[in-house]
Amino acid sequence: MRVLILYTELAGYVLGNISSFLKSYNTAEVLIIHYPVNPEAPFNFSDLYGIKFVDKSQINDETLIKLVNDFNPNAVLCSGWADKTYLRIVGGLPQKTKRVICLDNQWKASLKQYILVLIAPFWLLKIFKYAWVPGEPQKQYAMKLGFKATNVFTGLYPADSEFYGHIGRLKLSNKKAYPKQMISIARYIAQKDLPTLWHAFIAANNDTGNQWTLNCFGFGELFESRIIDPYIHHLGFKQPRELEKYIIDAGVYVLPSIYEPWGVAVHEMALSALPMVLSDKVGAASMFLSNKNGFAFQAADVKALEKVLYKFMQMDDEQLWTMAEASYNSGLTLTSNDWSLTLKTIIDK
Repeated sequence: MRVLILYTELAGYVLGNISSFLKSYNTAEVLIIHYPVNPEAPFNFSDLYGIKFVDKSQINDETLIKLVNDFNPNAVLCSGWADKTYLRIVGGLPQKTKRVICLDNQWKASLKQYILVLIAPFWLLKIFKYAWVPGEPQKQYAMKLGFKATNVFTGLYPADSEFYGHIGRLKLSNKKAYPKQMISIARYIAQKDLPTLWHAFIAANNDTGNQWTLNCFGFGELFESRIIDPYIHHLGFKQPRELEKYIIDAGVYVLPSIYEPWGVAVHEMALSALPMVLSDKVGAASMFLSNKNGFAFQAADVKALEKVLYKFMQMDDEQLWTMAEASYNSGLTLTSNDWSLTLKTIIDK
């Protein structure tokens, strides 16, 4: 069983899901072709047993196509439709190859999306038979593009459930005074809208006597314009293993994005037993956020976020631990093993 994965930007959770697949199907081979690693999120990747990584920027298209043909995959997962070389590769594979497009865009009823819906039968559906998406908001879009409901699969972006689930179990098995520490893991770019979080946190924390701290992890073009405050710590990018100790010591996760089609970090923090505050633009809220484990707020609204953060800061330990357990349970609704089973289902169809 050979699986080709055509990625744009690699991320840490990818390895957890593929490793789970290889544990279940140990004769399988995976070839991952990807763009150069994002310097704002420099995850470490190396070839593992059964997995080979190829940086697309290091070889020309003809060499890449020969590499794929020699690999002769049973299935191909392609990240979107923006890369013409990827589409050429998929289109050139035998019809017996299971061709899967991976989408995370939500249906927004934009003019561009309506145009794509009109032309998809003459283009996209001639290349791909299956679509794999993170959740229900994306499934709606895939079906509008013309994919049959039976050929659209959800659960594309599970967190590394083994790694983060361990953190959650450790946290819940050692309940002490609830940690008065918020955490945000996001690149310092406009899309993540971190300034709204910083302003809201400072205001809410002042109102509660500055009892909480906020740890922010990430790099990006806006890092140099970060707000400096004694209760906000800017700690840069960390590999997942480096983040573990900070997540264990954290109490609430916040993601204030003004645009976030999904957000794998939401699942990671749910599995880590962290109550959460998410903007109403975060797609993963549809699966992992409820009134049992956190709150949503209107994106870019500082006052709305301040109100929600203040609500958390006023809760007692029992309330917070109850929400932490609810987050952990919501995270368990999707695992790396589910990803593995879905891929096997597609291959066997």
